[in-house]
Amino acid sequence: MNSMEQRLSNCFANVFPDLAPDAIQGATADKVPAWDSVAHITLLSAVSEEFGIDLHIDDYEELTSYAAIDAYLREHHVQ
Repeated sequence: MNSMEQRLSNCFANVFPDLAPDAIQGATADKVPAWDSVAHITLLSAVSEEFGIDLHIDDYEELTSYAAIDAYLREHHVQ
């Protein structure tokens, strides 16, 4: 796991403390019962703060999994 993945995993762990560490990279809004609208906003706010980026509200609908957020960060060359 690289530094960016570790930082993203930490965001997930902070928002979803009951999620097993080995389940984080496979986490999706459909699979995590605690992932409701409030948790979604909290998670994306944590990601935004951790990586120093401003997520556009239009992106929120697409960023519903660890993989999607990871891909977004990579696509936007976030480190």
